[in-house]
Amino acid sequence: MEEGITMKSKSVIPASFSLQERDRRWQLARDIMRDNQLDTLIIYGDRESAAPAPFCIDHYFTNDRLGSVVIFHEDKKPLIVTFAPMMIADHMQAKLRGDLQWIDEDNLVVGKTGRSIAHFLKEMGVQQNAHIGIIGLEPYPPFYFDGAMPFNTLNGIKEAFPYAKFSSVYRDFFRRASVKSEEELAHVRYAAAIGEAMSEAMRVTARPGATEAELAAAITATCLSRGGFTAEILMGSGSEYIGWGPPVWQYRSQAPREIQMGDIILSEIFALYGMYETQHQAAVAVGKIHENLEKAALVARECYEIGVEYLKAGITFGEVVDLMEKPLLESGGWHVHPLIHSINPYGPIGFGTAPGIESLPLAHRYKQIERLPNPGRELVLQEGMTFAFEPNCGFGHHLCNLGGTVVVGKSKGIELNSNSTQLMRADI
Repeated sequence: MEEGITMKSKSVIPASFSLQERDRRWQLARDIMRDNQLDTLIIYGDRESAAPAPFCIDHYFTNDRLGSVVIFHEDKKPLIVTFAPMMIADHMQAKLRGDLQWIDEDNLVVGKTGRSIAHFLKEMGVQQNAHIGIIGLEPYPPFYFDGAMPFNTLNGIKEAFPYAKFSSVYRDFFRRASVKSEEELAHVRYAAAIGEAMSEAMRVTARPGATEAELAAAITATCLSRGGFTAEILMGSGSEYIGWGPPVWQYRSQAPREIQMGDIILSEIFALYGMYETQHQAAVAVGKIHENLEKAALVARECYEIGVEYLKAGITFGEVVDLMEKPLLESGGWHVHPLIHSINPYGPIGFGTAPGIESLPLAHRYKQIERLPNPGRELVLQEGMTFAFEPNCGFGHHLCNLGGTVVVGKSKGIELNSNSTQLMRADI
């Protein structure tokens, strides 16, 4: 295996994923097939640049460009059905460059449509009465509530195989793939180091007169300069703030807001390396902020500390959520997004029972406000699972969030971040 390299920090970029790691994952797919009595397993990959929470399960089996459909049949090598000849060109270029590739020329084809996939299935020897498992049909919050695979893709396959049995097997995939190997954990740790640096970049850039756009530029540049990737930053600022999402100037025609004294800047920073993601809930106080914000930060921190203490093997995810929520419930505050959720891949989501935005005075003007689903409470945690901690608390129009990425340990959670897990202070 190649040695890691150092890049603009003391953090060492991990070595590329090995062929042994590839074989481990391909065996995982075959184990899913065996235990679910499948003849064939189809893994749908959504598209490039779909973040955060992209449905890129294809990458788990290809270690290559996103947006393919991966097909396992019997004990054969998987067939990779990609979306355009550009993928083939990139595969050729990687070969000329000497990259370590998981996919060979004879198991990469173009034709990402239901009809083409059906054709390839027949070529692979899939029978009309086959039992076909699909990863891509089940809900995948926060965006794919009806699954990721398009109707025409699924329908094209079903029309060609009217007598086949189709089963959704994402949950089985999550159960197996959420426990990370040492190679994977090295990637997660490096992504977390990148996110730590991104959070610090936001803090040092935060000053009166700076715009949210300048903060976003500093955060993004810090990520890219370390060989990482980020597709989106959630951010908002003000002396009062209750929203959650991308900066409004990214989707609405208006100038980026200028930071002022007394502001709190709230963010969710996504750091990825090798498609392994960490999340960082960086909050920065610019000078003296409202006492409700300071109080909310203390509540969120208490939730975080409890979560770290109990994120250990053997406990259920629901038990962790309930324990993390206790300070929030006792405070009488409200919350806007989950206290905790899994990443790499996404699965369990931990909203508490505390009030949400429906408790705010403005909420009665809206016809219907529903929360995201809260799946996965029954999951028993295992060492090596990764979770995003994002405890948040609001009092009136004053909201604060904080958090980072934590790995399930034997006796407690293993923290990968420190700065974003507490209220950060601008240099004023």
